[in-house]
Amino acid sequence: MNALQAAVDSFHLAADRQGLDLDAAQLSALPALARAAEAARSPEPAPQNISVYLWGPPGRGKTWLLDTLFDSVDIPGKRRLHFHDFFRELHALVFAGYGTPGYRQESAFTAALDRMLGTVRLLCFDEFHVTDPADAAFITRLLRTVLDRGIVLVATSNYAPQELLPDEMFHHLFEPGIALITGHLQVRELNGEVDYRTVPGLRHGSGFAAGHHLRSGHAHLLAEAGLVPPRPQETVRLAPGTRTLRALRAGGGQLWFDFEDLCHAQSATSDYLALVQDHRHWVISGVPAVDGATAYGWQRFGNVVDVLYDAGCRLDVIGLADYAGVFPGTAHPTDLARLCSRFGMLQQLPAAAGQP
Repeated sequence: MNALQAAVDSFHLAADRQGLDLDAAQLSALPALARAAEAARSPEPAPQNISVYLWGPPGRGKTWLLDTLFDSVDIPGKRRLHFHDFFRELHALVFAGYGTPGYRQESAFTAALDRMLGTVRLLCFDEFHVTDPADAAFITRLLRTVLDRGIVLVATSNYAPQELLPDEMFHHLFEPGIALITGHLQVRELNGEVDYRTVPGLRHGSGFAAGHHLRSGHAHLLAEAGLVPPRPQETVRLAPGTRTLRALRAGGGQLWFDFEDLCHAQSATSDYLALVQDHRHWVISGVPAVDGATAYGWQRFGNVVDVLYDAGCRLDVIGLADYAGVFPGTAHPTDLARLCSRFGMLQQLPAAAGQP
């Protein structure tokens, strides 16, 4: 058996162990992923067009394929990160010395990448995306550096390369990055018909999927979800970054927020990323009806869902009684599809008869 076939077989063995049947779209991506795995194991710099950009709708198995590849490549020089986490770390390193004598962003960026990449041979990114024009140049330079160093990059995304940074006003800023992806990576679409997050038998009762959507805060629903005692009344001040957030509870690994205090406050994704390190169970109560919050409030709520899902943290949502399968907000259709898929993983607990 040659090395490439062995790499392909590792995906089949992992699927068999978990009782999964790979669909046609997943099977079609295996040769590209196997070539990337073999290149990562080689001590030689990876050739062009060996890295992989795997994109498609949510719930099609992209993250499973990424994790299976990462686990199968038994080398010390590998990193697997969610894109949020990578950029939080990169920004922190780049701007750590901002304002000090002699600071130059160009050299700071190079030094930050050197520190983060080190001797990495395999770099795995989950949820690759570009929505902020300020990050477009950073991400383009990151891609160029990875390719120049011969690092094997495997990225998953909900976006086709040409759809990255979709805002028409700023899209041109990332065209050089798109050219790097389409010209130097194996671009594979994972477009199976099934969103596996919606298949009850394939859901896992741990992590994010252990959470609930309670359409009311009735006592029996709280008890069914294991949220006892009922809604706390104390106030806890948290400072995960430069902002202070008001929580109703923070202890025993659990964070309990009121929607108003978290999503209509000046909170940011960086705050959520910091808080999930020590709090693996989040509760958000007082979530209004679909038309009951600002666009910014729903955007922050969506960011919380994203961060907690990616971190494998449990989320219980209390409210949003009129939710009908369409996530509220005005985000890009690709983002809406992802959030609907993730929010749909929560166990739905309807309001009690005769209760609001």
